[in-house]
Order: sequence, then C-alpha cells, then structure tokens
Amino acid sequence: MQAVDAVNEKTITDFVQAAVEKGSTVRTDGLSVYPLLKWYGYVHDRNPVKKRKAHLVLPHVHRFISNLRAFVQGTHHGLSEIHLQQYLDEFCYRFNRRHRRTEMFDRLLLACLEQEETPFSALTG
Repeated sequence: MQAVDAVNEKTITDFVQAAVEKGSTVRTDGLSVYPLLKWYGYVHDRNPVKKRKAHLVLPHVHRFISNLRAFVQGTHHGLSEIHLQQYLDEFCYRFNRRHRRTEMFDRLLLACLEQEETPFSALTG
C-alpha cells in the first residue's frame, strides 16, 4: 500500500511498476486510470463494479479495506497525515502475517533491532 496525493495514470503506473512483477495479472475495478497497464507488460483483469455490489466483485479488496478501517478506528482512533505511510506499512505488516500470530512478536522484535533509530524530531515534525 502506498499513500498518494492523487489517483491518476502516472501514480498508478509508477506504483504498479515498482511493486508488481511484469507479466503478473492486475485485477481492478473499472476506474479509467488502469487500462494502460497492459502496455507496460501486465495482464489486466478489468472488472467494473457498475450496479453490482463491490464486495462481490472484488471480495479480497473489500475485506482488506474493511480491516484497514477497523485498524484505524480501533487501534489508532484516526490518522495523522504526516505519518500516513507508516500507518499503512504497519497495517500491511500485520495483515500479511495475520495467520502466523505465534511468529509475529519475534519477527517484530527482529525488525526493530535491525532498524536504524528514529530521532524524536522525525516523529513529531
């Protein structure tokens, strides 16, 4: 997940090229910024929602967004725009390891030990 200022062709294309292996299938709704993905070497499975229920068309996306909402409201009670990417990174970390709860603490501790320290000024400003 990546926090962006605008959802447009360039933003989407840059993100997909950085995060998705060429030749992969990218499943999307009918948003008009996606169709160019096939020109960049991706298989595009376009599935417009239209009058159907979104949770039936893209169920995994719906579940992910529902879990993100609950995470924001339950854990953080809102987000600060300054640290939005860090919140998204934390959510993705937890979501991707949700079926491996017994390993989560040890992996998180290891990640903390390997990370450079962050000065307080970077957190507050």
